[in-house]
Amino acid sequence: MRRLALLTLVLSLSALAQESNRIDLVGAEIFGVDDAHSHLGFSIGFLGMTKVHGTFRSYRASILYDDAHPERSSVTVIIDPASIDTGEESRDKDLQGELFFDSAKHPKIVFRSTSIAHVRGDDYLMRGELTMKGVTRAIEIPMTRTVRRGADSAWGNIRIGGAGRTTLRRKDFNITGTKFWGDAVLSDEVTVEIDLLGNRPNYDRWSLEPAAQALWESAAAPAKYRGLPAGQLNIVIQRLMQRRRFADALELLAIARDAFPAEPGFYARSGEAYASLGQRDEAVRMYGKALELRADYAEAMEMLGRLRGHAVTR
Repeated sequence: MRRLALLTLVLSLSALAQESNRIDLVGAEIFGVDDAHSHLGFSIGFLGMTKVHGTFRSYRASILYDDAHPERSSVTVIIDPASIDTGEESRDKDLQGELFFDSAKHPKIVFRSTSIAHVRGDDYLMRGELTMKGVTRAIEIPMTRTVRRGADSAWGNIRIGGAGRTTLRRKDFNITGTKFWGDAVLSDEVTVEIDLLGNRPNYDRWSLEPAAQALWESAAAPAKYRGLPAGQLNIVIQRLMQRRRFADALELLAIARDAFPAEPGFYARSGEAYASLGQRDEAVRMYGKALELRADYAEAMEMLGRLRGHAVTR
């Protein structure tokens, strides 16, 4: 009973430690997406008789969420079209080809929101730009907030959630198919379904190796963390960020960037720390480097949009 009470207290304190992660410079806090418990799929009419259903197995997403004013939030989603999965390998191969997604020449599908309007209750209308196969078009997605911001009961992770559905015309994006498969068999309209679970992990529940744990418990100086693996350094840095110890985190991040110069995550965390301290130029520089190292870094794209003044239309 005492152990259960202690665990409950630890989770409560961990959740409280994450209650103030709003970055005033961008007016929101950063959420990644729990892709293991999210869904990004579609369905398309087949012969006017039934539907083919599919998903994308690989995508990255970042949400800047304003809990007080969800309509001031924004989202970037980057999808790998080569990860399409309709349950039939030969069909997936065709869909990756030139007449459909042409994933070799167009390896990214990108959605970036431009505005979110409150409709009623938990219902919102998200507008944005979808770029697919080299074509960019404005689209609208009715969304429902499914998970209000709060800590989950298992790990103390901070969660948000939303689901929506919209209809696109594939030919608007030059996804034509062959004359037979494009017109006689498949409908032009495609229904897209989204169910995203946003996540800010509680790094107090992530395990450190004994040496790293000993350093953490002794409040050792950043230089003493030199030599730790990237994953262990990241946990320590994230724990500091979670406690809003941004100056301490930046000291350790300088060591991490020096030791692992090709790891974009350390530049992104540096960008978040600088933004949290109100240092816009340094935040832009660090997020720019993260995006340079990984072109599909959704968080870097989302944060750079806000930091450079291209915020979501209010």
